[in-house]
Amino acid sequence: MMAEPLAETEGLCKEIVTSLSSANQDAQAMRSRVEALLPKIAESKKKMMLRSLKGRELSAEALKNATKLRELVGSGKLGGDVSQQLGLLEGSVGKIEIYWKSFEYVTT
Repeated sequence: MMAEPLAETEGLCKEIVTSLSSANQDAQAMRSRVEALLPKIAESKKKMMLRSLKGRELSAEALKNATKLRELVGSGKLGGDVSQQLGLLEGSVGKIEIYWKSFEYVTT
């Protein structure tokens, strides 16, 4: 199924949330940002248009960014690199959401 990259991205985000469960204020802020992505990813996984070439490209980009973020979080260094990578992941998920919403807008 073509939504697999998004399913993997969702799984990675859940792992990241678990990893960021420390009391550190920076970690809590990042955890909240990742948690905010989960419903967007879950909704996007249901969209047929993500099976198109462009949808697959966007999904692969989100997966790549989530994988890199998990690696950074796993290294235990919560600094600018992690925040920057989280921003890239948020951007990827945002592009996916814009893609399917604009598609739905055009077809309704």
